[in-house]
Amino acid sequence: MFVRASRLMVALAALITLAACETKPPVARLAEISFAGKRPIQLDVGQLEIVPEYQSPAKRPHVEHLMPVSPEAATVRWAQERLRPVGRTGSARVVIKDARVVEVALKTDKSFTGMFKEEQAERYDAVLDVAIQILDERHMPVADVLARATRSRTVPEGVSLNERDRVLHDVTESLVRDIDSQMDGLIRSYLGRWVAE
Repeated sequence: MFVRASRLMVALAALITLAACETKPPVARLAEISFAGKRPIQLDVGQLEIVPEYQSPAKRPHVEHLMPVSPEAATVRWAQERLRPVGRTGSARVVIKDARVVEVALKTDKSFTGMFKEEQAERYDAVLDVAIQILDERHMPVADVLARATRSRTVPEGVSLNERDRVLHDVTESLVRDIDSQMDGLIRSYLGRWVAE
């Protein structure tokens, strides 16, 4: 009787343990946002400074702090991989002026017929403003350029966390690749005097 009761207790404990285990969805693997494969722009300055001027409120509707890779983090990496100081004096300063991503709730049909529709539930509006300033030996700005990229993406009702992360990752990547493309032209057109290539 005791052995039978013990086996019953062990079986019950095993069932409770199994019921408590919850399978979590695998975390999505997202591609690295990198510019290492592109030839760096060599600047005739002694150093490179990166100044994240934008301060995220870190609360909704702002969501940049919740993203797998924030626009700010991707811009810092872009600057480190694409801009190379090769001179002796002066400096180039990369200023991240704006890097916000705002979540906007969209109206959905709450009626009975709405139960049979898959509607877009949220929109993410993103802005990335990046400036490059050339500073002389006295740390005074002598030239600058500014690039701006914007993106807007929606997600449907019931989107999974992994799918949402993928959308937000794509937003960041498209923003910073747009900045890279703009800056390539702006630097050569307006900061050509400091390009050492």
